[in-house]
Amino acid sequence: MSNTMKFAVSNMKCGGCVANVKKALEGAAGIDSVEVDLEKAEATVTGDADAGIIAKIITDAGYPAQVKG
Repeated sequence: MSNTMKFAVSNMKCGGCVANVKKALEGAAGIDSVEVDLEKAEATVTGDADAGIIAKIITDAGYPAQVKG
């Protein structure tokens, strides 16, 4: 069953940053779709991957992330 999760993402400053976050997530297991919003500084991820793993993938790409409540 797919879940939709939102993550607050820091340090995104341009379209290239958005592309880097999307690229890091799109190859990960358990992720069906990714939307990244530069203006809101957030990523919306749909899939069955663990939220902690998703946040780590984004953070490891250079953009500190945490699950939005």
